[in-house]
Amino acid sequence: MAARFLKVLLFVVCLITVQVSSQTIETLMSNGVTLLERGAYSQAITAFRKVVAREPDHFEGQFNLAFAYLQWGRSGNAIEEFKKALAYQPKNSQIWSNMAFAYSNLGKNEEALYALTQAVTYDSENIPARINLASMYANANRPKQAKEQYEKVLAIDPSHEEALVNLSKCYLAEKQYDEAIKCLNRVAEAYPNNGEAHFELANIYWKRQNNLDKALAEYKLAVTLTPENMGFYENYKNALLEKGEKVDAIELLKSAQLKTDDHLRKDRFQAEINRLETGSSTGQSAIAMEKLESKENISDLKSELRKSSVNEGKRIDAKPVNILGDLESISADTGSTPKLDLRGEAKRKAADK
Repeated sequence: MAARFLKVLLFVVCLITVQVSSQTIETLMSNGVTLLERGAYSQAITAFRKVVAREPDHFEGQFNLAFAYLQWGRSGNAIEEFKKALAYQPKNSQIWSNMAFAYSNLGKNEEALYALTQAVTYDSENIPARINLASMYANANRPKQAKEQYEKVLAIDPSHEEALVNLSKCYLAEKQYDEAIKCLNRVAEAYPNNGEAHFELANIYWKRQNNLDKALAEYKLAVTLTPENMGFYENYKNALLEKGEKVDAIELLKSAQLKTDDHLRKDRFQAEINRLETGSSTGQSAIAMEKLESKENISDLKSELRKSSVNEGKRIDAKPVNILGDLESISADTGSTPKLDLRGEAKRKAADK
């Protein structure tokens, strides 16, 4: 799954406007934001700590302090600081979303699930939280709950690419092939360049509906749209061989060789080409034993949804929500404190995706 897992949402940080008694706070906040954006997390933490030491009820400073810890990889500290932010805004969906990410980093999946549940409770249209919640359900072998979350995302955004692709994989995991086809066709229609949708359609047509010609057409589309995905070539080649198109299979492997920098894979392709060209039966045996690269069981689905080689099974497949965004207009001359509209900004950003 290309979840193309989830892009970082950008939210605004509201800086306290000019007041005689809070000029230093504004400067500290501005410096902290700049340091955080530059990745100088330790220094940003120092700046935000000074803010909350000066004004203990400063929500933006407290949130950014927690977020800086999270970005720095100090998930335990981040959770502690996010909990303090919750004291000010206990129904803030973005706090719960980020806490979930921190818990997931620590392998505390039950706590992460709870935090994500809170996030969608307090903002039913928090699409990133629902996507993460669905991914965690899939990781926990709970495809039914995963499907429910993806469907809720699609109720908000009927053409949400990631939700459609992942929902189709849930249907595949439960062997509900007709439903999977419907989802994949929706993806192909809304996103004509999504090669993965065509690849999974090809797998179903070939292995589940015995329609080899239709499968070959979909495999051809898949490798045309996503030529860098070597897994697509493997299945396409096997389907060609089953149809008896050995010459086309050899040409496909030669084409795949040119599109990968993986020398081991190049060697593997060359070995298969050699076997096919010499008519060795070993090649056919290897083909017969080769596993179809389709995500049709929950174990494969879990791995696909995680899409992370680090701390496998312990991370939500998304980055933390970033409250640091571009505030289009803050007038330093208004003498008032702008409101932090996380809910409204979340909806706007989700709509723009």
